Amino acid sequence: MSLRFAGSGDPMAKDEDIAVFRLAVRYWSEENFEGVFSLLADDIVHSVNVDALEIPWASSAAGKPDVVARLGLIAQTFTINAFILENVVCEGDEIRATVLGYHKHKKTGERLDLRVRFRVRVRDGKLARIDEFLDAAYIEAFERFVRYVEEAAQAAGAASA
Repeated sequence: MSLRFAGSGDPMAKDEDIAVFRLAVRYWSEENFEGVFSLLADDIVHSVNVDALEIPWASSAAGKPDVVARLGLIAQTFTINAFILENVVCEGDEIRATVLGYHKHKKTGERLDLRVRFRVRVRDGKLARIDEFLDAAYIEAFERFVRYVEEAAQAAGAASA
């Protein structure tokens, strides 16, 4: 097993590892979720700084089945309008990147536009670790708003029945 990470002494390794991350971003933007899942290592760790029970689509996971389930929940919750790589650099043994995400909440139609920061490690051509950093206050406020809209719609439907 090769333990070559982005940032190792080999410039070609850096380029190859960045290419894996770029492909994952492209697949996500195209809603090619199977493509994204194919790039995950079996023992992947995906940590999210907004890790709350109230926001199940923004939670950490470990192991490919759990990460796939979490990413699948995002795919069920949102339409991905665009996921655009803003910048990417190698720093030590990590890829650091900023991505602009444009999403639409499927139930309410509300937009969630955000900037996501990532620290990523690639091993053997697969994503082995993803640390995702979101604006916690913004995500929490969005989730509260969406729940309010959903509850108001349900109440209006019950009142008209």
